[in-house]
Amino acid sequence: MSLISRLVGEFHRRLSEPERRTAGRESDPWLFVDINAHEHRAHNWSAGGASIEGCAEDLVIGQIVSGTLRWHKKEAGHPFSAEVMRIDPGGKIALRWLSLSDDMLAQMEPPEG
Repeated sequence: MSLISRLVGEFHRRLSEPERRTAGRESDPWLFVDINAHEHRAHNWSAGGASIEGCAEDLVIGQIVSGTLRWHKKEAGHPFSAEVMRIDPGGKIALRWLSLSDDMLAQMEPPEG
């Protein structure tokens, strides 16, 4: 089976899967995701993962990436690692957090009430 056939099959399989996201997505405040010294603004984010557009990285589904997250460009970054879950045309990628600092995770959690 060719690489393209496998990728098309994986794409169709993932499209037919029901939504499994458990954390609500946010887009405000902006979350900056730095991977390999390239900074991206998250299209949306949650305590479970993020979606970034225009990713210049050469990534593949299932790849583990690491970098830093920050709310403001002038603050120190918080380390993370994530799995690449989806790659859409145009460079939009979905990440699932594998590790976040306790501080960053607390900041992403919705307020109780």
